Amino acid sequence: MGIDIPRTVTQPTKDAIMAPTNDTAMLNDKKDDADWSKVPFWTSQRFLTAIVTFWGFAVLYFHRVNLSIAMVCMIRLEGGNTSDLFYNSSSSNYSVGDNSSMVTLIDNSVTEAATTAPQVSNADFCESLGLKTADDSTGEFTWSKELQGLILGSFFWGYLVLQVPGGMLSERYGPRRVVMYTMLPTAILGLLSPVSARASPWLFLVVRVLIGVGESAYYPAAQALFARWSPPSERSRLVGVSLSGGQFGNALIFPIGGLLCSSLGWDSVFYVMGAVGFVWCIIWFFLVYDSPSLSRRITPLERGYIQHHVIFKDGQKPQPMPWKAIFKSLPFWAILVGHTCGNYGLYMLLTQIPTYMKEVLKFDLKSNGAFSMLPYLSMWLFITIAGVTSDLLMSKNILSRITTRKTMSAIGLFGPAVCLVGVTFMDCTQQIAAVVLLCGTVGLSGVAFAGYMVNHGDIAPQFAGTLFGITNVAATIPGILAPYIVGAITTNKTREEWQIAFFIAAGVYVFGGIFYVIFAKTNLEKWAKVPPTKEVDGDTEGQRMINMKKSPDEKL
Repeated sequence: MGIDIPRTVTQPTKDAIMAPTNDTAMLNDKKDDADWSKVPFWTSQRFLTAIVTFWGFAVLYFHRVNLSIAMVCMIRLEGGNTSDLFYNSSSSNYSVGDNSSMVTLIDNSVTEAATTAPQVSNADFCESLGLKTADDSTGEFTWSKELQGLILGSFFWGYLVLQVPGGMLSERYGPRRVVMYTMLPTAILGLLSPVSARASPWLFLVVRVLIGVGESAYYPAAQALFARWSPPSERSRLVGVSLSGGQFGNALIFPIGGLLCSSLGWDSVFYVMGAVGFVWCIIWFFLVYDSPSLSRRITPLERGYIQHHVIFKDGQKPQPMPWKAIFKSLPFWAILVGHTCGNYGLYMLLTQIPTYMKEVLKFDLKSNGAFSMLPYLSMWLFITIAGVTSDLLMSKNILSRITTRKTMSAIGLFGPAVCLVGVTFMDCTQQIAAVVLLCGTVGLSGVAFAGYMVNHGDIAPQFAGTLFGITNVAATIPGILAPYIVGAITTNKTREEWQIAFFIAAGVYVFGGIFYVIFAKTNLEKWAKVPPTKEVDGDTEGQRMINMKKSPDEKL
């Protein structure tokens, strides 16, 4: 029920101004910047929102990546890995499929046998060095490499569907309900995954597509959420904290998934992660609100601080999407190209690291899961550090916003390319070096999360969710292509084939970095400017919205 405010009122007392129910007075009070220093961060509602969103991204990646680790113990390769590996004296390395000689390693030296001897497999070669190797003899399914690639990539077919609609729906109806209505079915489908896989690989593929559809609204919804919750000076930190949840989820799912696979069976991976997703949906429903004005937990001081600084205002009517202007904007294309190229490398590694560690580095299942987590743990740390660092650089006027965004994006695109080239020269005798370089590749990619990944909110805050949806559509296509491309290239599972796959990814990284650095901007685009808010009875329309008792969007 609204409060009728007379046109002529007496001067309110200080206690009345600070009363929790009089938020409008707080907003109208002309505070200088020093007053906002009293607003807490670590105990604030906006930070709590970021933490819940962080775990949402972790859950999203639990469901996205669980198949990558489960696939390792789902598949049975009949006859095992029969690729043969021999030492080549002329090139000082070993080659595949040459039975002219055999190798024995004694004290790290190589001695050639002059006579033909039984062939030695890759796994046997690594075992001769005391390395544990993958076991190809177990598994429930005998799917081909091409079919595995299709199923691994099928998630991303569905992930295209709600990217743009999800952003638009979040901007119009609020991200809280959009997330709830999409992530809850995702958790249920996760629980049904083992049943569908045993029924038919094609039914399993359909379930993975539907899981992708359910999760496709979360990223743009999060962007729309933080357009309302994050002041510009804290955007990198809040968005960085929330986005880093995806990589933290990656870091958890690999060792946990490996342990579940080896101990309870591959189906337990889907059952456990589905249950976790269901619990998170309940937490989201009770702790997250569409905007500060709708939150029951926020203090008046924090509400006033956020609404004073954000460009997106409560009560602001959604503006028509300037589609033509968006697609003619080079800064927008810079974000799209950087996002797409960065995702090619990330999605290739996201879906293929366990397979690479099994086929080339020869890790066993438990070691595979443990070492597969390290690159994403590195990425989580880099995202968090980059977000705090970029905000500090801008708040201290050390770097401008545009220089900060370009620097972070350059590190996050050129750095992984260099590390990925190094990975191409690693083999099963250099496992630790390969893992370190993979950590560098994936970890440095996280620095770009303080670059192009938050650039949408710089150039068009009111359209941030939709813009992210558009760029994420393009950036999802590599998730479809990369697993299939790698599967087609690595049919014989040799290091040389994996080199080709990694060189392609490195080239894509470099192209994205060059394009972004040349064309990126951080100025508010003309087509994204908010028209002046209409005044009614001496108060703005946005402020009058705050006086309303509750918004219909408060209800789920």
